[in-house]
Amino acid sequence: MKVVTESAGPQSGPTSQGGGGAAAAAPAATVLFIVDALGLGGKTKSMVDLACNLDPSRYRSVVCSFSTETGVLAERLRESGIPLHSVPCPDGLNFSMVARLAPLMWKLRPAVVHCYNPRPIIYGGVAARLSGIRATVGSLSAFACQVPDRTYDFLPQQLSTVSRRNVYRNRIAARLMQHLVTVSSTLGERFFSYNRLPPHKLRVVSYGADVDRFSRPQPEEIAAMRQRIGARQGEILIGSVGRLVEQKDYPTQLRAFALASAQVPELRMVLAGDGPLLNPLKELVHELGLEHRVTFLGLSTEVPLLMRSLDIFVLASKFEPYGVVLLEAKAAGVPIASTSVNEIPEIVSDGQSGLLAPPGDPAKLAEILVKLATNPALRRRLGQRAVEEARERHSLQAMIKGYQEIYDEIRSR
Repeated sequence: MKVVTESAGPQSGPTSQGGGGAAAAAPAATVLFIVDALGLGGKTKSMVDLACNLDPSRYRSVVCSFSTETGVLAERLRESGIPLHSVPCPDGLNFSMVARLAPLMWKLRPAVVHCYNPRPIIYGGVAARLSGIRATVGSLSAFACQVPDRTYDFLPQQLSTVSRRNVYRNRIAARLMQHLVTVSSTLGERFFSYNRLPPHKLRVVSYGADVDRFSRPQPEEIAAMRQRIGARQGEILIGSVGRLVEQKDYPTQLRAFALASAQVPELRMVLAGDGPLLNPLKELVHELGLEHRVTFLGLSTEVPLLMRSLDIFVLASKFEPYGVVLLEAKAAGVPIASTSVNEIPEIVSDGQSGLLAPPGDPAKLAEILVKLATNPALRRRLGQRAVEEARERHSLQAMIKGYQEIYDEIRSR
């Protein structure tokens, strides 16, 4: 199948100084990112953040997607001048993809091939070998790292590692990549142990949030956003950003909000996002008598401003392997009320950057919301610590530095 290329203008990069006998600067090395699709998930948002922010004097980004879909992330790549190639891949096993990817690699001659999740790792890794490229990196999303060594109360889809075939697939993936990168050491160690992979191939680089971007909104912009939402003077605004799907357990969140607002009448809630549960959730809001307190915003293109407009960020997920939205809330300095599932306790320090409750328990979550709503000093303390943790542990700069160090390491071999 023909490769369809979409690209914007040329990426900005260093210019060489001519004359005077000065040596020309070495051209930036190309990193080819390969991903299944560009949907609004944590994995792809992280990849686009990385591709758009590599040091342009050292690395030049090119992205290849197995989907032809367009959207916010594809548009961001175009606006950043990053070439986007579409190589459609049907579902199932399609090793013809190797024959489609290899010509692209021969044309681009990337210094590094960086693949996201098992399918791109397999196809991209084989194509890289055939193209004579040895500098390969595979990144695994938090969900791809989940293995059946524990009991899960809820899963949004079947785990990828549930059969011997997939265990062998993961071992092949590890052979094709010089390193496999996970977003937390806990996830990585469990994945490597379960699949019996060589430990020296594991690297850990957390997802990153752009703290500076989330700090830019000015007080007058925040006030205008709150007014647009309908938050009146003195109201305490609780909010969420995410897909309206079962995994996020918005019914528990709304029932907790109903209990909390009965005690604190100043509470208001805003939900930013879209999904298949939009209409059922609106019906639940009506049943709970919360129409005048809950606003559905739909998809938001102003997440940093929206986050900064909140007094409390809430997440009631049943399953959340590594919530990027929590990193964004921390970067915005918003105190967090969340369920304690999966790796969330690694992100949100209970009592330090937020407060945690068990999943599926509206009463416990309501207690947290009331505690935060009635204690402004606690909200300020948690919010300040949240942004400090974001800078220390989850910054975009730390993520970029981590990956560039991996690129440098594998290229030097």
